[in-house]
Amino acid sequence: MKDGCAPQGQCGCCTVLVDGLPRVSCVTPVSRVAGRAVTTLEGVDPPVRDSLIDAFDRTAASQCGFCTPGILCRLAALGRKPRIDDAAVRGALSAHLCRCTGFQPIVEAALVANGLREPPPARDHGAATARATLESGTTQVAGPEVARGLAPFADDTAPPGAVVALCSGTDDYSVAPTIAEARRIARVVQGRNSTIALTHPVALPDGSFDVVLQTTWVEPAYLEPDASWCEPGGDPASPFGNAGAFGAKRHSPAAGDAQRLAGELGGPVRVLWTREAVVRRGEKRPPLSLGVNADGSGVVRVGWTGASRPVDPVVAAIVAAAPGLDVTIEPIAGPPVGTTHRGAGVAEVLAALAIARVPLDARECTVTTPNGATATVRVAAGRISVVVAAGDPLCEATLRSFVIGAVHQGFSMVTTEGIAVDERGVPVDLTIRSFGITPARSFPHVDVTLESDDRQPLAAGTAVFAATLAAMWLSEGRGPRWPTRR
Repeated sequence: MKDGCAPQGQCGCCTVLVDGLPRVSCVTPVSRVAGRAVTTLEGVDPPVRDSLIDAFDRTAASQCGFCTPGILCRLAALGRKPRIDDAAVRGALSAHLCRCTGFQPIVEAALVANGLREPPPARDHGAATARATLESGTTQVAGPEVARGLAPFADDTAPPGAVVALCSGTDDYSVAPTIAEARRIARVVQGRNSTIALTHPVALPDGSFDVVLQTTWVEPAYLEPDASWCEPGGDPASPFGNAGAFGAKRHSPAAGDAQRLAGELGGPVRVLWTREAVVRRGEKRPPLSLGVNADGSGVVRVGWTGASRPVDPVVAAIVAAAPGLDVTIEPIAGPPVGTTHRGAGVAEVLAALAIARVPLDARECTVTTPNGATATVRVAAGRISVVVAAGDPLCEATLRSFVIGAVHQGFSMVTTEGIAVDERGVPVDLTIRSFGITPARSFPHVDVTLESDDRQPLAAGTAVFAATLAAMWLSEGRGPRWPTRR
């Protein structure tokens, strides 16, 4: 059972069945289940469970796998409904978030498991793992065990008897034998949504440009909160788990904190962050502003806060991708910003340049990233079409899943994603649902075409993400600010 919102009842990761009906366990009092049957994924009727897991594996409907056990419980209960179709599955997924896949492969897997869609061929798990690792930038396992939630997440591998060190939002930790006791010591207060409007902290550059843009604070919104564990004198467990977070955890302080606390306390320590701590301490995508022209000239201003590591890697990546741009770093007040998020800075710049070079009535945009991967995204008639050329696909189902996930991220970032930050620079939107992530029932169908070629396999995520940013921005009217619908 996974805890993604710690506990807000908003991510669906901890879903179980109570008398056969799905319930979010983190906000269900024990008194309400007294005398009733509580079933986790391992207790689901084996034919139903195994059919779902096989379908998830074939369609690559699980990438990091953290959210999947709860989703599988939900879909197992869906089989009791008189009618199952695309809309019914998307409706059932309203209680869940999956940042990796963009939901569509999950919907397809549910239809396959219920005999309503032809099952795709079984995946070559070696090839699937190779493609997943390429897209994630770190080792990521692919296979049926991932759908069961058995990927090597940090906290799952902690030794018995390790004390819990809980971070609830500051640099301090509350240490206790159990999570419940640590929460009591920390006096954890449940996070809330704010009524504060989104801000765009980096002012637009002076001058006349073909395209201008300001972005806001964007929470990566990975579902596995930062976690690690360590024994005295040992190496800490990686907070990456099975490579989720789109690179946003690459410099998570959780690992170093676990190593330090193990040395100080003289025994094994589990370091856990609450969801509120993730929002307050976790690195955000750098806010920026830009003005670019069709000839490749222009200005980019990247926001940086005093709590952040240097953002020079983002500046260098933008200059490498678009050498005609003048890139500067702008000090702003706010939470830490990161340099390792998917296409940080580069994707926004490539999207703006793509828009500057197409007619006003265009419906599609093409982006080629510095690694040579190319994506063309078209938005029309309530559907999104994607054509991807990224060398040898290795595993088409796995690549397709990553493509749809990148489309979902681009769609959501342009239209609805953002978190409010107060005048002191402190995030005040502390629940997962306040981040503006597009839910399953609001995300259009995505058609994917994979063009295989003779090149070595290339990571496609940033190209697809950037092309989707551009195509969605076009379809929303090319306004000067994201998100466009908030």
